[in-house]
Amino acid sequence: MELFSCFDKYQTYLVGGAIRNWLLKKEIYDIDIIVVAEKNDFINIIKKISKKFNIFPLDRERGIYRINISKELTIDISMISDLGSDLMARDFTINSLAVDIKKAKVKVVRDSFKIKINKKDIIDKLSGIKDINHSIIRVNSEKSFIDDPLRLLRAYRFFATLDFDIDKQTLNFIGKNKTLIHSSSPERIREELLKIFETDNTEKTFKKMAENEFLFELFPVLKMQMSCAEVYYGKGGVLKHTFNVLKRLDLLYQNPKKYLNISKKLLVQMKNEKALIKLAGLLHDVAKPHKAKFIKDRLRFFGHEEYGGILSERILRDFKFSNNEIRYVKVIISDHLRVGNIAHNNIITPRAILRIFYDLKEYTLGLLILSWADHSSYMSEKKLNLLSKKIKEKPFEIKHKLPKNGPKKTVRFLQVVNMILKNYSRFNRQSDIKPIIDGNEIMQVLNIKPSPLVGKIIKKLINLQLEKKLINKKDATNYIKSLHIEDL
Repeated sequence: MELFSCFDKYQTYLVGGAIRNWLLKKEIYDIDIIVVAEKNDFINIIKKISKKFNIFPLDRERGIYRINISKELTIDISMISDLGSDLMARDFTINSLAVDIKKAKVKVVRDSFKIKINKKDIIDKLSGIKDINHSIIRVNSEKSFIDDPLRLLRAYRFFATLDFDIDKQTLNFIGKNKTLIHSSSPERIREELLKIFETDNTEKTFKKMAENEFLFELFPVLKMQMSCAEVYYGKGGVLKHTFNVLKRLDLLYQNPKKYLNISKKLLVQMKNEKALIKLAGLLHDVAKPHKAKFIKDRLRFFGHEEYGGILSERILRDFKFSNNEIRYVKVIISDHLRVGNIAHNNIITPRAILRIFYDLKEYTLGLLILSWADHSSYMSEKKLNLLSKKIKEKPFEIKHKLPKNGPKKTVRFLQVVNMILKNYSRFNRQSDIKPIIDGNEIMQVLNIKPSPLVGKIIKKLINLQLEKKLINKKDATNYIKSLHIEDL
């Protein structure tokens, strides 16, 4: 690689995750290079590099610079005084490996780095290769967590992305120091969480976090779920159900076509929205403990979906999620019961479905996937696989009434989700409408001032437009003149 010639006079090493991924035969997107040099010499190296590459400082004070090779590929270059001390100061043994850059060949092939090294040239002072071979995540020292508390969460991220186990002493250190996570920047925590949600080990990872209560340092409100509704969900309460929903999302994302009537276009969208859908899965019942109430000897959670949307917004703002990410999660949590509500009806009117599409717009797919996971969580994986074809059939006729729970109810709900997915493009197209007359025109016709009443009238107009009962402005004007405003 042309870049390496800039380091000819200095001890320079390829370190960290790139070597780990090379050993695991995984794709490599990030390369870390460390240079043993004095500050002035390192500055000269950076100047030399800047003549050939677009390099910029990540942390000028600590001497860390980055080159963006492409949108996906990065090279980080940093200055150190001693290799042994640098490796010891890293997070985990599996990331504390180094190779003299003169003994490594690196090139870009399509969308990743390809590295060629000899295994015997790997410098491994902390038995990282042994831990890789045994699929173990082991912290270099307890001080590693104290120096950078984000590593507490990174341990679980590697647990998820590598499908490794965390060794017992490392878990003890995490439990002992878990409160330190609050000193990490929320932006960095957000980034680690999203990486976990992109894996298919989400449920396993968050259950692992709960074992030593590290999960409740990140999401204190989830602790309330453990003792809520145990009479309904069994030991572990609502939190048990939350984990089961994540488990279903993990299963679904491994083979969506097995369980869903979904187009190629929607599959791409589903994949792009994976992390946010799973985040919504984690938080979808966050308000159940707040709304749990016995009514006529039956435990109910009225309003938990709307309040859950409010709570999720507060949580995600604290973690500095973007406004678009927050809105996505809030909307599908606030509406996550809507598909189930219409599935109870034997005849599902087009208006009921189009109303969902009109209200949720670009968030409709996320709602459908979350609904699928929520309802399928009440069925064992074995039974779900046995019924994987049946749940994609046309919704069966409800002759009397759906049972309050059980596989029959679950099948019906999943069939409704699939019926909507199968006709997604048509519903989406038909729901793309605007009110024939706007709020200002309504106020003029009825001679009223701005108020919530205007919004209620617009909602009625939209419903009639969706049913094609209003075609033009004349129809709409006559309709609103016929309304008894005092009854709205």
